[in-house]
Amino acid sequence: MRRPGLYNRQHAKQAGAVKGMIGRLLIAVVVVICTISFLVLWTSSGGGPSGFRPELNLDKLWRSADSGGWRPSSAPRSNWPPPPRETNGYLRVRCNGGLNQQRTAICNAVLAARIMNATLVLPELDANSFWHDDSGFRGIYDVEHFIMSLRYDVKIVEKIPEIHKNGKTKKIKAVQLRPPRDAPISWYTTDALAKMKEHGAIYLTPFSHRLAEEIDNPEYQRLRCRVNYHALRFKTNIMKLSQSIVDKLRSQGHFMSIHLRFEMDMLAFAGCFDIFNPKEQEILKKYRKENFAPKKLVYEERRAIGKCPLTPEECCFILPVNGDITLHGCYLASVSCYVLLTRLVLILHAMGFNNSTRIYLAAGELFGGERFMKTVPGFVPSP
Repeated sequence: MRRPGLYNRQHAKQAGAVKGMIGRLLIAVVVVICTISFLVLWTSSGGGPSGFRPELNLDKLWRSADSGGWRPSSAPRSNWPPPPRETNGYLRVRCNGGLNQQRTAICNAVLAARIMNATLVLPELDANSFWHDDSGFRGIYDVEHFIMSLRYDVKIVEKIPEIHKNGKTKKIKAVQLRPPRDAPISWYTTDALAKMKEHGAIYLTPFSHRLAEEIDNPEYQRLRCRVNYHALRFKTNIMKLSQSIVDKLRSQGHFMSIHLRFEMDMLAFAGCFDIFNPKEQEILKKYRKENFAPKKLVYEERRAIGKCPLTPEECCFILPVNGDITLHGCYLASVSCYVLLTRLVLILHAMGFNNSTRIYLAAGELFGGERFMKTVPGFVPSP
């Protein structure tokens, strides 16, 4: 007699396999439908070299859009007193992740310091991540501008000062805490603040996504905006180099820059393993185990539920008629990415962009790049 438990497990396994296969077939069918629809629209709209090409005003294309009477939301609009002379202690944070995540963490660190009436120590930037960049805050941002811009919001120092008392010098050692992910304000006003008052300083690490985004206080959200859009300014040498690169790219005509998000750290974090060979999967799993918190994932389902970036080959599927744009990652989420890019292609082509547009890969080394990139020249001009 077959045991019920064994039968149930086998039945569940078969059902899961069938469900996964149906999901993949559904995605394939919708992709084909989107592709056929795109080709029909493309043909009917007069696409191709002989199609309509309106003249573009490049100055208008690249400049900021008119505000339409709206004013920036970063300035305080209610009672917003400056920080008191005496604070509850010092706040240190280590901002991990990529540059965008670190920038968000800096905004959150300023807000956390305001919430706790703390003196913020210049945020530390993670130097041990995939990029191995040890530039630090001072090597990337204008520190003096950062401190001056936020002088009416929080007190900021470059390091925790030493205490001189009775002829002796004492160092304040920050106690280390691990904030919950998307921690509410109440965590900072209770747990974190209590430790700060007890020890004089706290060190929050890691600090990526450690303060809730949804905060029902407009002034707190405006403070985040002030940090991001006004206080955080790249150093002059970085600004000049960046501007010269952009000017050179624009002077040569339309271009496309694509961040495929196909680097090893991104793939390992997302659990996107199934398209790689066994050796590559072992590398990704090892990196994930060493660098990220444990989390149970069903790797075979990650692409089907839209958690993986498109491969270079899949991106090329929609590039033969693509125009000038910057793409920052594209995910196969219920094929909505394909639909979005199809619409985008039509809009860009109507503006005069075509497949002679130069393509730049704005990314680090692509994991398995040689294998995934070898078919690209057949779809689009050489990147």
